Amino acid sequence: MRRRQSMQVLELEARVEQLMAENRLLSDARHSTDQHLSHRVVTALSDRDTQIESLKQTLKFLRGEVSRLTEVNEGLASANAELASKDNSRYADLQVTAGQGGNQDALIQALHEKDAQIADLTAKLDAAKERIRELQRQILESKAADVQFLNIKDEDYFDHRCQQLCSHVQQWVLRFSKFSDMRACRLTSEINDEKIIDRLDNAVLDGTDVDRYLNDRVRRRDIFMSMTMNMIWEFVFTRYLFGMDREQRQKLKSLEKLLTEVGPPQAVRQWRAVTLTLLSKRDSFKRQRDLDTEAVVQAIYQTLCKVLPPPSNLEAQIQAQLRRVMHEAVHLSIEMRTQKAEYMMLPPLQPEYDADGELVQTVQFNASMMNERSGTLKMTNEELEERGAIVRVVLFPLVVKKGDDDGSNDEEVVICPAQVLIARSKLTRQPTPSTDGGRASTGTGRLSGGTTSPETRQAKAV
Repeated sequence: MRRRQSMQVLELEARVEQLMAENRLLSDARHSTDQHLSHRVVTALSDRDTQIESLKQTLKFLRGEVSRLTEVNEGLASANAELASKDNSRYADLQVTAGQGGNQDALIQALHEKDAQIADLTAKLDAAKERIRELQRQILESKAADVQFLNIKDEDYFDHRCQQLCSHVQQWVLRFSKFSDMRACRLTSEINDEKIIDRLDNAVLDGTDVDRYLNDRVRRRDIFMSMTMNMIWEFVFTRYLFGMDREQRQKLKSLEKLLTEVGPPQAVRQWRAVTLTLLSKRDSFKRQRDLDTEAVVQAIYQTLCKVLPPPSNLEAQIQAQLRRVMHEAVHLSIEMRTQKAEYMMLPPLQPEYDADGELVQTVQFNASMMNERSGTLKMTNEELEERGAIVRVVLFPLVVKKGDDDGSNDEEVVICPAQVLIARSKLTRQPTPSTDGGRASTGTGRLSGGTTSPETRQAKAV
């Protein structure tokens, strides 16, 4: 009996080793398939670019041929007219002197030969024109297919989507806070997680104690909104493509950096848009995207729960609502990354402290890149900037666009200004050089000073 049991154990161990070997083979085959798919995508794009370039060269050559043949045709027509005139005169002379005879037949034969030559050249010219029209149709169809395939959106679309996302996050935060209206928030002294304390402190830019907001059941919503959007930016909008595994992100980042060093920016941006659009349609990507989305939902929910625990009977409802908002943010981030132009959500502003914990500088309101979100002030954004308003809380980060819709040039424009709240107690303070946050130049919408350059931001995206 023991020997039989030993034999069974050995058989089971051998079976386990066999299954492990098969599992390794399957993993290697899957990895090889993914690499082969990426290689095929890059090769297909390269072949298509080569084909388009070849068609353009052929079109250029045929246009030259059309011009040359047109000149030849005009020359032949002129020569034919001259010959006809001379032949007619000669024919009349021959009729008078020699009568109608063999010379008339020779003249008619010569005229027929010239007519045949002209007809042949005309046929060649018509064929060249038809070929040119066919090539033009192919190029136009190719461009139309690219536009339809990439699903290009304009600036107004992304402005609307960003404003919509901001409103939906704000509505969710409002419901999250109202569900616990009768409960007090935990203050920073009652929270043992340093990372959460840092997130709370970073939500206030003018040096005000964050506990003052947490003690107020209405104003605490602004802190929750700022924390939630900061985490959405950190976990979603900093990714090269949200939902892609880390190894593939690193490979594509390295390849894009290499292409940027040797190729024109417009071609690199088109390559990025096409590549990420193709990869985002894979079933494996969609599964990973949903898993990553759920991870972000839980991270945000657990963070806020440590500050304000919700009623246990409403936890499922709160998470379901947050999950819908997060799917919207993820879809927006993927759409931004699959455009020929570069759409970027910039890092939210954060306070700077010295070694003693004192605020180094405040952030001055900039009307060209910010919008006062409260809606209770009777002043325009420009008037707030003139009065030297100080930013207290950033509810939604700044979104900018680099380049045109076709990926050309490097001009940056503001798509959705940062949604902020100002410090009303400091509104009457006159602006001084020391209060300038150095975030942007006024009037142009371009970045300067303390904002990271687009190239650096792209390199840091993971």
